Amino acid sequence: IKELEAERIKELEAYLFATGLNDYVLTDEEKKLIEDFKNGTVHWGTFKIGELFDHIVQGRRLKKDDQLPGELPFVMSGTTNTGIANYISNDVRIFPANSLTVDIFGSVFYRNYEYGMGDDTGAYWNSDNHISKYGLLFIGVAIEKSLLGQYNYGYKLRSSKSLDKEIQLPVKSDAKPDFDMMSDYIRAVEKLVIKGVIEWKDKQIAMMTKIVNEHTS
Repeated sequence: IKELEAERIKELEAYLFATGLNDYVLTDEEKKLIEDFKNGTVHWGTFKIGELFDHIVQGRRLKKDDQLPGELPFVMSGTTNTGIANYISNDVRIFPANSLTVDIFGSVFYRNYEYGMGDDTGAYWNSDNHISKYGLLFIGVAIEKSLLGQYNYGYKLRSSKSLDKEIQLPVKSDAKPDFDMMSDYIRAVEKLVIKGVIEWKDKQIAMMTKIVNEHTS
């Protein structure tokens, strides 16, 4: 069991290094930003979802029996496996990476890959990709929070109904969305989250090293 754990920890360590997640030390700017959010000194503005994206498109129905095996992720409603219901090869519209999907229940996911989509989900993106991955992650949370508890099987959300839904976002001095601040904040939160994983990994390695040394001494 210890050998298996050691192998998994090595895999985790390699993954964290390859993805750059092994750097979890907050900069002074990131520390200040987190404190600003905690202390309520960040300025917020109200925006309609339709103002933030130049493309908001509902998917089209593709029955399960008609789905052909393939490699394209096919997104439908639900939170299991982030809504990916199947991998298909059908000739369907392909939606771009760096986008958000919002399903009929108000569940929101960021997509960093191309995908197809059923009619119970909508895609939200900008052609010029001026909002980064981390900015979209922030916006995704804001959207999901604003939609929480409002939709179910009896009352489903369609993307066309979301255009006038309002969300709160940090703003610059000109009252425009501060996408850089959103991105920096999510990056800082990511560091805090991964810090716990790193510290657990280090403790496990130290413990196993101690056990090995005790048995070989």
